[in-house]
Amino acid sequence: MGKPGRPKRKRGKYVRTTISLPEGLWKRLRIEGINKRKSMGELIVEKIQELEELKSKMSAFEEGSD
Repeated sequence: MGKPGRPKRKRGKYVRTTISLPEGLWKRLRIEGINKRKSMGELIVEKIQELEELKSKMSAFEEGSD
């Protein structure tokens, strides 16, 4: 069972890992995670996906401006 008050996550293929973050970034992510009720892992995945989408949009924009 999950923690009370937390939505159940879909189980997928995940790999657990450890990363080192600058303290300031860790603090900002921790506060954001508390506010959004998300784990650090969920936030990091969300941020990476946002960056990939932005990168894709930027490359499409750059190709269209030629």
